[in-house]
Amino acid sequence: MTAVVLAGGRSRRMKADKAGLDVGGRTLLEHVLGQVEPLFDETLAVVSAGQTVRARGRVIEDEIPGLGPLGGILAGLKAARNEACAVIACDIPEIDVPLLRALARTTCGSEITVPVGPAGLHEPLFALYRRSVIPRIEALLAGGERSILPLFDRCLTVIVEFEDAGRIRNLNTRAEYEAYLGSRPERAAGRCGGRSGRRGKKLRQGKT
Repeated sequence: MTAVVLAGGRSRRMKADKAGLDVGGRTLLEHVLGQVEPLFDETLAVVSAGQTVRARGRVIEDEIPGLGPLGGILAGLKAARNEACAVIACDIPEIDVPLLRALARTTCGSEITVPVGPAGLHEPLFALYRRSVIPRIEALLAGGERSILPLFDRCLTVIVEFEDAGRIRNLNTRAEYEAYLGSRPERAAGRCGGRSGRRGKKLRQGKT
C-alpha cells in the first residue's frame, strides 16, 4: 500500500504554509511522514506546483493548480506504484495507527474506505482509495466539481465509524496549532476501537 500525504493547499485560515510549520524541530510534513513511512512500502508527498517543502522521499506536484484536495488525491493516485493508497492530510499531526489498520481490515474489495466521526462527518483526507477511482475523479473535475464527497456515491465505498472525535485532529488555525504544540507531551498513544459499515452502493457491515 502507498501512503499519499497531501501537503498542498493555500492554508488561508492558518495564514502560513502548514507543511512547513515547526513541530519539535521538524516540519509538520516531516513529522507526519516520519509516522507513516514505517507502515507503508511507498510514501508520497503531494504539493502545489512551485511549493518548496522539506521532506524525504518522493515529492509529487499537482498536475493542475487550484483543484483542491480532490486534485491532490488524483495526483497521488496517478503517481502511486500500488493499487491501494492511504490518503492523509499533512495537517493531521498525530496518525491514529489503529484506525488506519481498521480501515485496511474493513476494505473487503471496496474502492474507498472512509472513517466517519460521531457527528456523522466523513474524513476523506484520512481514508483509503484504490487507483481504480482515477477515471471518476477525472470526470468530477472535468465537470467542475471540487468536493470529494460526490465521489463516494460513484464508488463502492466502505464506512468505518469511530466514536472519539479527537482521533482525527486537524490543524486549521494558528490557535489550533499552538494548542497542539502545548498538548504534545501529554498526548495519548495506542487509541483503538470503532465500528464499521459500508456505504456508497448502500452496503452495510458489522463491527470490527
